[in-house]
Amino acid sequence: MIYTYASSYISGFKETVETILKKQIPDLIIIKHLDGLVIYKTQLPLLNQQLSCMNNTYQVLSIDKTNLNTTYAAAVKEFVKKSHIDFAGIANNIDITHNKSFKILPFDCNKPTSMNFDIIKPIEQQIHNKLKLNIGLKKHDFDIVLLRRSEGLILLLFKLTYNRITEKDLPKGALRPELCNIMSWISEIKPTDIILDPFCGHGSIPKEIVKHFRYNMLFASDTNTNLIDTLKNEFKKNKKNFFIKQRDALNLEYFENEFFDKIITDPPWNIYNYKTENFVLFYTKMLQEFYRILKFGGICTILMGNTKDFEKSLENSYFKLQEKHNILVNGKKANVYKLIKQHK
Repeated sequence: MIYTYASSYISGFKETVETILKKQIPDLIIIKHLDGLVIYKTQLPLLNQQLSCMNNTYQVLSIDKTNLNTTYAAAVKEFVKKSHIDFAGIANNIDITHNKSFKILPFDCNKPTSMNFDIIKPIEQQIHNKLKLNIGLKKHDFDIVLLRRSEGLILLLFKLTYNRITEKDLPKGALRPELCNIMSWISEIKPTDIILDPFCGHGSIPKEIVKHFRYNMLFASDTNTNLIDTLKNEFKKNKKNFFIKQRDALNLEYFENEFFDKIITDPPWNIYNYKTENFVLFYTKMLQEFYRILKFGGICTILMGNTKDFEKSLENSYFKLQEKHNILVNGKKANVYKLIKQHK
């Protein structure tokens, strides 16, 4: 059986996401790759797949072209008239049992919108008849998304993932796991690697590495005593070669030269709680210390919102900028930089 899926991800990582999918899904066929949404085919049911770089994954029930010059309601009416809904294989991807319910959620250009639900009654009836699901008026078990995209497509999507963490679920300042996962993929982690996150904060990056990647040793450090104590307590019985210390990222004298293969981190941005400190100098010292402890050819992956100050510092470093990804983090513009240590 051939399944068609759509997975959403943080915009700005198109090439990286394609690389990840090709490694995780051997028979992958990409049908369409839009900004933050990839549509693809495979023979694999995704119920037990670890697509941890994705925000959400859906099974595509129907897809068609649409006219962006009409209203959303008019586009949906036309879609309902001619759409063929493919329910094959849904039960292989999600536990559908009797007495469960669904709701169709309308989205126009990725934003929730309102609509007259009389328009989609034919679709609701097909879903009820084929999947034996009830229409959820107040509460529902399954989301079915009716999405019109700005690229001129309209899709009916059955949501398969319900355990994703959002910004609302995270402590203030913590990163979404999907972002940490993609940063780790960008870093090309190998089983022999010694890895450092010197601004670990809540431990978002090292937690994702421990969960999904193989490595040799992993070090996490920060100056915040409370955060370090919390992280230590969470991993006090770990046997993952994961070492947590209170350290200053500008003074990593505890590590000898060229000790690490990878540095993956999210340094202070100085845009939320602005300080008068010279952050060009701060980032310059940081990169100097990173350069010292990183092996030649080693990779340093940095998430940064203060791009102006950081890029001034980067110009005076000996790192080679290999990749730069423009993204949004909590609605703020940011970049993920992939740096390679080269000889002076």
